[in-house]
Amino acid sequence: MDSTANKPLPHCRAILLCEDIDEDAGTLSLHKLIESFKLPSFPGPTGPFAAFLRLYDGIGRYPMSIEVNALDNDTSVAIATLADLDFPVRLARIDVVIPVDFVHLPRAGPYELIVLVDRRELAREYFDAELDHDRE
Repeated sequence: MDSTANKPLPHCRAILLCEDIDEDAGTLSLHKLIESFKLPSFPGPTGPFAAFLRLYDGIGRYPMSIEVNALDNDTSVAIATLADLDFPVRLARIDVVIPVDFVHLPRAGPYELIVLVDRRELAREYFDAELDHDRE
C-alpha cells in the first residue's frame, strides 16, 4: 500500500460551502455561500451543495475523503471516500470541487465538514442546521 503518511499534507488556502459552483473556460463561479442549512423538519436531508477547496504544495497523489460531524455530541453523521488528489508538480495550485447530493442531518445544531487526506485532517468548515420557520 502506497501511504502518504511520510509526505507533508498540501496547504489549504480556502474551504467554502456553496449551493452551486459553475466552471466556464477555466473560471470557477461560486454561488451562494452556505453558513446554515434551513430544513423543514428534523431529521432530514440538506439540499445539494458543493465544497470548494484551494490547495497548494502537494506532492503526487493523496487519497481523500470527507466526514460530517454533529458538534453537539461529537458524532459522525456522514462519511464518503472521494477520488484521489493528484498534484502534477510540487508548486501547483489545485482547485477542488466536491459535489454533495445531500447530508442527512439528525437534528438542528452545529456541524462540521472535515476533508481528510490519507485519514489526516486537511481542512474543516463549520455550518449550522436550523428549522426553517418560513416553511411551517
